[in-house]
Amino acid sequence: MPFSAGSFDEVTAALLEAVAPLRILDVGCGAGKYGHIVKSVLPQARLEGVEVEKSYVAKYGLEQLYAPLHLMDAARIPSTMIDEMFDLTIIGDCIEHLPKSAGIDLLNFLTYRSAYTVIVLPEAAIQNSVDNVLSEAHISVWSERDFAWHDNWAWAQVWQMQYYILRGYAPARISLADLIAKLHQRQFMLHYDRVQTPLAFTHINHTKLVPAENGGSVYWRQQ
Repeated sequence: MPFSAGSFDEVTAALLEAVAPLRILDVGCGAGKYGHIVKSVLPQARLEGVEVEKSYVAKYGLEQLYAPLHLMDAARIPSTMIDEMFDLTIIGDCIEHLPKSAGIDLLNFLTYRSAYTVIVLPEAAIQNSVDNVLSEAHISVWSERDFAWHDNWAWAQVWQMQYYILRGYAPARISLADLIAKLHQRQFMLHYDRVQTPLAFTHINHTKLVPAENGGSVYWRQQ
């Protein structure tokens, strides 16, 4: 379905406030849920979208939310946006609709071209085509085990809903550690169906350390 659970909506709004991105890419716009969240928090930000289902454009008014709106498969992003850079990319309830290899390729690509990438998706939620829209089917499985290749990322979960933050190579106004601290300070309570749990990110940081002039060590890239 072009809709998603609202378990992490407040977290996403708070993340937008903290990161303050100027240019945002929404991958898999669907009904425009994340576009509306962006517009409510950062109305002046440049918001672009990628959506494969043409019928959703008029049905959900996507052209009024995104400029430009790229009508294409998300798997084509690495071959069509080579020279683009983003402060934040949101992949909300989309990556599970891609073949696993295409999803991994997309995340690797975005590590180079997006300061932050947020991935929201359900785990173990069976879904076939919806209203004859084949692209709505879930075809790849994702969990925290799939991000071991990345050097600086965080994840949280409430029941089936998962939330990932990947810190890319591009400069950012806030480090991932500080971002997580800000989100934890808000003491969000996550809800999914009848399950509720406090927000608690696990931060995995394997960024390499290099010698510093004072004899200590520093991270080789911006955190």
